[in-house]
Amino acid sequence: MRICLDFRPLLDERRSGVGNYTAGLLTALARRPGTRDLEYVRWANSLKAPAPSDLSDGPAPRLTRWPNRLLNATMSIAGWPKIEGLCGGADLIYLPNLNFLATDRPYIVTVHDLSFTRFPQFFSPKQRLWHAAIRPGRLLRRAAAVVAVSEHTKEDIAESYGIAPQKIAVVPPAAGPEFAPAPEAAISSVRLRYGLPPRYFLCVGTIEPRKNLMAAIRSFAALGPSEAVLAVVGGSGYRAATVRAAAAASSATERIRFLDRVPSADLPALYSGAVALVYPSFYEGFGMPPLEAMACGTPVIASHISSLSEVVGDAGLLVDPYRDGDIIDAMSALQQDARLRQTLIERGSERARRFSWEKSAALLESLFRKTALG
Repeated sequence: MRICLDFRPLLDERRSGVGNYTAGLLTALARRPGTRDLEYVRWANSLKAPAPSDLSDGPAPRLTRWPNRLLNATMSIAGWPKIEGLCGGADLIYLPNLNFLATDRPYIVTVHDLSFTRFPQFFSPKQRLWHAAIRPGRLLRRAAAVVAVSEHTKEDIAESYGIAPQKIAVVPPAAGPEFAPAPEAAISSVRLRYGLPPRYFLCVGTIEPRKNLMAAIRSFAALGPSEAVLAVVGGSGYRAATVRAAAAASSATERIRFLDRVPSADLPALYSGAVALVYPSFYEGFGMPPLEAMACGTPVIASHISSLSEVVGDAGLLVDPYRDGDIIDAMSALQQDARLRQTLIERGSERARRFSWEKSAALLESLFRKTALG
């Protein structure tokens, strides 16, 4: 069976969790022992972008050179060109994210979250238009199988689009081997590079309303004067200016640092040096930063809603994102209670080991075979 693996998410200049999920899975699939019944071809489209370095393992990627807007429009309106033709022939198509699709072949699609239906106010008009244009309900109902990144997302898909639960498989992401406790020298180096003191709380993720950074800022300020800093890592998303304005108006403004996007190589040391990751998001389909932080031996404060309790379990402090008092209490506890920090470090490391790209790739391969058999 010849399977076309769509890697369009890897060509996004502002790659986020979806791109990292795609890279992790496709790399793990390429490294699995060869089989006679499965042949992979990797395809994407971009007018100018080169093939990403993530795909150095496995078969050479195929890149078609259409203008993306034209390709998306013709796929959506005319049902052409077919992906199986663009990738050189395929029996099954795999989309690692909701996207434009034209095909006569069976296909599988991964859904990362349904935040665009649950919280449309957190998205720009342009983002809402894009989600409407891909017609997610139609795309999912026509799929041979659907992949969710968590049990919570599986429940959301079934409820929102009437998809039978038995048609939905859960294939979670993982933290790569680079996410591990960093040595003191690396932590000191990264702190020096970003001007951070020995004690800092860390927020990681796109700066946008859904991440609830306003609550993190208010809670940090409420802790009162100290030498600690709140470091925010992530690119600017929809309405990022309101978050930055809140930080500027905060009583703790001199101790709030926006680091913007940082090289991925710096993230493990940034996690490892933090007092805790603060992640009070209103909604997540999975939540990669908490998993990465736990793998690096960093305590996690995260929302108790959506998928985050499923990811973190009892390995972190789960809070109500609508109650600043919960977040303040958790941050205060992790500043003062060394025994609690050590307990969460140990539990978090164990929790993170439950997730691996190898396990996820095996689950996806099993789904490919099951789908092929009908």
